[in-house]
Amino acid sequence: MARSTSPGLTTALTAVTLLGGLLPPAFALASGATVGTLPAAAEAGMDSSDGSRLTVFLALAVVAFVVMQALGPVRETVADALMVRVDTTLARRIMSLTSAPPGIAHLEDPGTVDRLHQAQGAISGNTPGGAIYALSMVWFRRLMGVASVLVVVSFRWWLAVGLVLVQLVVVRWRRRLWEVQASVIFQRSSALRRSAYFRRVAMDASMAKETRVFGLDRWLVDRYRGEFRESMGPVWEARRRGGPAALGVALLVAVAQGGALLVMAWTALDGGLGVGSVVVYAQTIIATAGLGSFAEENGRVTDGLVSLRVLTELEQELPAPARAGPGLPVDGLPRRSIRFESVGFRYPGRDDDVFTALDLELEVGRSVAIVGDNGAGKTTLVKLLAGLYEPGTGRVTVDGVDLRDLDRPAWQRRVAAIFQDFVQYGFSAHDNVAVGALDRTGDRDAVVAAARRAGAAEMVERLPDGWDTVLDRRFTGGVDLSGGEWQRLALARALFAVRGGAGVLVLDEPTASLDVRAEAELYDRFLELTSDVTTIVISHRFSTVRRADRIVVVEDGRVVEDGDHQSLVGAGGRYARMYALQASRFSAEEPVDG
Repeated sequence: MARSTSPGLTTALTAVTLLGGLLPPAFALASGATVGTLPAAAEAGMDSSDGSRLTVFLALAVVAFVVMQALGPVRETVADALMVRVDTTLARRIMSLTSAPPGIAHLEDPGTVDRLHQAQGAISGNTPGGAIYALSMVWFRRLMGVASVLVVVSFRWWLAVGLVLVQLVVVRWRRRLWEVQASVIFQRSSALRRSAYFRRVAMDASMAKETRVFGLDRWLVDRYRGEFRESMGPVWEARRRGGPAALGVALLVAVAQGGALLVMAWTALDGGLGVGSVVVYAQTIIATAGLGSFAEENGRVTDGLVSLRVLTELEQELPAPARAGPGLPVDGLPRRSIRFESVGFRYPGRDDDVFTALDLELEVGRSVAIVGDNGAGKTTLVKLLAGLYEPGTGRVTVDGVDLRDLDRPAWQRRVAAIFQDFVQYGFSAHDNVAVGALDRTGDRDAVVAAARRAGAAEMVERLPDGWDTVLDRRFTGGVDLSGGEWQRLALARALFAVRGGAGVLVLDEPTASLDVRAEAELYDRFLELTSDVTTIVISHRFSTVRRADRIVVVEDGRVVEDGDHQSLVGAGGRYARMYALQASRFSAEEPVDG
């Protein structure tokens, strides 16, 4: 993965890691030779051959030491640059992954969301990029350990074998302990996400008004602490259980290395080793611990590999819905109608059906208002129409073709929508409108025209930098808008999408945040805004609904009434009762004609 991301940085990191791992044993050899030559050089003088050898060995030791000190920062710098490259590449992969399926069910599935957080390293806190950074340190220690073992072999081969075996036992046990802890952490993904949510609420500017007014600061901290402790309790318990074994492993290492040093000291006292050799073997015996070193870096590598494995699995699974159908072209659709044929639908994890056997035909070029109580499925109907969800039973057809057989991403470009929970993008005012039709983002005149139709142009032109003003106070020079201003901008985005070629316009509570004057202006221009396009209006305000060509009442997962305003009022059914209830709120001076 590192090579595919940046071959140059990977090669550089490999080189400095290799050199860095070999230099400590080289320094040990040079320093040992220096110490061993020192008595003879002192006796014969620096002009002698012994003095020359001392100078050479000392120079080698100095060079090895200086390069060792310099390579540390170099390795860290290169590893940091590679880490950023890798994490940036992985971020792009995750963004592509989440946007690949045309539907949104995977983004609302707790299990998938847990795995997405795991793939990002958000659960363990260790990303794959960080794992590569840590891997350079791991291999530095391993190379240093291997080179040191080779030096110890020249003293006592069986001693070197013993040290290697001990270190293998140590690293195997430490890896196993870390894997158990990592497994527990990943199993607690949902609980950890929950605790992180409380922390985010306390820090999120958009929630600060309510958290201050209701005095939630201490409560949020306590809930975060409680959720975190509950989540991490099993991890801490696993560490406690591993405590005695950890102490045993540490003692094993101490005994092995201490025994090796005693063998070396006994041999030296017996005249079998000179002082220079003692210096060399003492350093290399201690350095063999690099083979069994399993510090935090090793854990970061383990966590990063788990995250990468989860990401790879998700990449194999999530794009499947996008390839489910033959991907038929959608140019010019719909030409006749959109039909819901015996559609049944239930949200994942729910026990109740939103729709059971919904039948509905939407004719091209007409405006249809969807009316019903909260929870009747009005917005769900739009999500099914846009291909954001698939029906559980039945089908949605466009000109007789099952929507699942169409090129769904292309079909979604044919649907221009302003949802009730529309997004307030922290982009420039221009981009907030222009993203409605990405292939026309450079057409400033068309953007302004769409905003003018939505009643947003004058508001934007009063901003500090006009259309280039960033609409987020958290950025330098950014501003925020009122709820009504945001809604006008979202409506402009939908109208710009229609101008860019969308054939279906969805208005989900289009006046919810508008004041009375702005609402009245939108009502007066409703027919103009919805002309020549298939429009679906969802609203609790009958001043909007009554202007639609057709009104559909949804209840208990079915269409229970269907007609225009006058006919439904005259029928005296469900729609007439809802309309009368809302009309009764108006004064006699402001009658609602029926």
